[in-house]
Amino acid sequence: MTVQHIVMLEFNENVDEETRTNSLKAVEALKDKIDGIERIESGKDFSGRAGKFSHAVIVTMRDRNVLSAYGPHPAHKEVQATLKPVVKTLWVIDFEPA
Repeated sequence: MTVQHIVMLEFNENVDEETRTNSLKAVEALKDKIDGIERIESGKDFSGRAGKFSHAVIVTMRDRNVLSAYGPHPAHKEVQATLKPVVKTLWVIDFEPA
């Protein structure tokens, strides 16, 4: 069953828009690096309803096994290291669509 991995990001205040965009592109590039990722979408919130979270990422994965392999995957660890200095808060939720 497909898994949705949703990440909400609050960037540090001093992070410019180019850095934010490049950070999301790095996440999107994981699709070509980790087997079982079907789709990655990201974008900037336009409604203001997410509080201090300004950007989100949705990763669609083939199944829970892909999610289990995703966390420790070296390409994912590399992206985490890229995000760490520029992201203040990051929330994650994983679910299987009904």
